[in-house]
Amino acid sequence: MTGTKHVRAMGAAALALGFVACGGPGSLVVDNANIIDGTGAVWPDGRLVVVDGVVTCVGPGADCVVPPGVEVLDADGFWVTPGLIDVEEAVEEPVNEQAAYMAFLLGVTTAAVPEIPVGPAGEPRPPSGSDDPSIPAPRPATPVEAGGRPFGIFGDALAATVPPDTGPGGRAERDLRVFARTRWALADREALLDSARAMGARGASFAPRLLEQERWAAPYRLPHGMNRLLEHPLVTERIQDRLLPDRTPEEAEQLGAALEVLRAFVREFHAAGGSVSTATAGSLAPGLALHEEMDALVTAGLSPEDALHAATREAARALGLEGSRGTLEPGKLGDFLILESDPRIDIALTQTVSRVGKGGVLYDPPTLFDALLDNPGNRVSDNPLRLFIGGAALLLTLFLFWRGVRRHRRSMGPRLVP
Repeated sequence: MTGTKHVRAMGAAALALGFVACGGPGSLVVDNANIIDGTGAVWPDGRLVVVDGVVTCVGPGADCVVPPGVEVLDADGFWVTPGLIDVEEAVEEPVNEQAAYMAFLLGVTTAAVPEIPVGPAGEPRPPSGSDDPSIPAPRPATPVEAGGRPFGIFGDALAATVPPDTGPGGRAERDLRVFARTRWALADREALLDSARAMGARGASFAPRLLEQERWAAPYRLPHGMNRLLEHPLVTERIQDRLLPDRTPEEAEQLGAALEVLRAFVREFHAAGGSVSTATAGSLAPGLALHEEMDALVTAGLSPEDALHAATREAARALGLEGSRGTLEPGKLGDFLILESDPRIDIALTQTVSRVGKGGVLYDPPTLFDALLDNPGNRVSDNPLRLFIGGAALLLTLFLFWRGVRRHRRSMGPRLVP
């Protein structure tokens, strides 16, 4: 992507942001982009039209008319995908406003978390998301129920293949946690994979949470060089291996073997036609975890495009939301990402988030992230044109961010400050 294209895209983004956010319900045209609509189709130099927060057309520019008065964002050289969806079955700690904003800025436009209406002292909990396009947070959704079984259908398949006398007996809590993640290595592997193929052939849905098992098997290391938002302590402080119990070398080996069993199950399940979706269960930092879960799916054997589908189309299907999101099609919500590179080449490129669209309202993650950190402006280069454009976008975005958060807080009543 040339510098000229980047400047032109930034300028158009600033104009589009001002029009969309100040002009009422989100209406926006993203033009000349490479659009991955989530159905399997890709539109080079395509056009995405969102009117009043809903997609009205996606495809070749000649087939999608630009509505009168709607601003056009020239996204030449960029890639557009549906917004990412996190099918969370549980969370390790309550989600607050700051965490919700961070997840959104890294591309998560819908996240399912348990609803916790009040805290331990009876005070209201901070919201985990909002359907309001003027709030830069994921849309909330009802989590998938796993029926109390570990990993849902994987737990069902596993129960029939592990000898019944391998329980931990009277072990301590710490040992129980390790045992729960190592017993898969005791399973009858062929019987387990037969179950994966049978369940996949029936079209079952499965959110494996591979990232969690990877973290248990080996210390996690933060990826570098993709998105500068990942370098801040707000992100890095959440990924320390200290959140897990110490593991002996023998336990680490068993956890690694169990990880390979789970990967094989996911691979066979998907190959047989099963629906694999993304769930993070609060692991790592908000937003980053979903990108890393997609990477874990690729390591297990899915293609980058299949991993992207797992975080969009299949995740929406798992939550029963396929009628409103998960793909970019007429009638669905205008939730989308603008990426700098093609994620089908390398799934890690989903981290190159340039803009996030929610109901047709466009957000600039670096600018909003600076506002979240009370450190605005340090992501604008010394290029005069970019300085002018970035400064104007910064002022407008800070105002919209402040106004949206205040309105959100007033609507929710008193709450804890994150």
